[in-house]
Amino acid sequence: MLWLGGLLALDVTTSTPDALCPPLAEVRAAVEARVGEVTGDYHAEFSLVRGQRGRQALRLVLHDGSEPVLEREIELEGTECQNASQAIALVLERYFDAVERPAIDPEPVPGSTEPVPSPRSVSATPEAGPPASAHVESGWRAHAGLALDMELGVAALLGVALYPSQWRATPNLRLGAAFDLAFFVTPMTETVRTEPIRASTLQLALSVPLELHSGRWSSGLGPWAQLRLQRATGLSLTNAHTAYRALFGLGGLARVGWSPASRWLLSATVVGGGQLVSASSRFVLQKADGTQEAVLVPETWFAQAQLTLGTTL
Repeated sequence: MLWLGGLLALDVTTSTPDALCPPLAEVRAAVEARVGEVTGDYHAEFSLVRGQRGRQALRLVLHDGSEPVLEREIELEGTECQNASQAIALVLERYFDAVERPAIDPEPVPGSTEPVPSPRSVSATPEAGPPASAHVESGWRAHAGLALDMELGVAALLGVALYPSQWRATPNLRLGAAFDLAFFVTPMTETVRTEPIRASTLQLALSVPLELHSGRWSSGLGPWAQLRLQRATGLSLTNAHTAYRALFGLGGLARVGWSPASRWLLSATVVGGGQLVSASSRFVLQKADGTQEAVLVPETWFAQAQLTLGTTL
């Protein structure tokens, strides 16, 4: 993948750089000349598509953040490849003209199989909903990072999130579903009569975040449900047995994200809520007199901070 105009807010890439149709330098010059600098996190990608009987076309997709807002296919016939750079620049210019000046009726693009989007089709007002020219798809995002829990310490974190197009309220507001897996590095430990008892923890979590995007920044809120699976051992105890338990927790999350580049998102998340301790199994220590003593008793609440880096799949 080759990047052009890296200092501009509008990034241009191509997935077929060796095709030289059109040359990358020509696309860069044409886009800079016709479009100039653009406010926002826009990314345009074009690729050469070959069909039957020697048919060639350019597929152009424009993304706003991680969301596609424009898709066009520009036919190439004979020697018209030399004009493809201007055709790409003209499509992008007309798109931004229509967004910024809805009263202007754009001219058709030579060689395009579809007309350039009209002002009505690219209107970004909340009442109009997503642009009619956008090819909206379900989006998957994978992320990894670290979590710091107030009770259990540091954990390695992996997760995946899905944002179906049917759950999109506006072009910048979307609802998703996320699954997270965290393994805590340090075991939960308690010493009973100088003998240590330890429990390792694996956390599974499901959340439904509602995210608002604005340029490179995003924020999110949503409910959070977690299940902590713990395995306790007391190897130094007489007649020690391995024990297991499950702890349920319900709460919410708040998130702030920043996109350093197209398809990448750096997020800081805070999670908190209550643990259903009374509904969970317990770890108990059997004393010599037959009585039992609860050990490794969990807190009735949980609080956790997360730092993750995610990418669109």
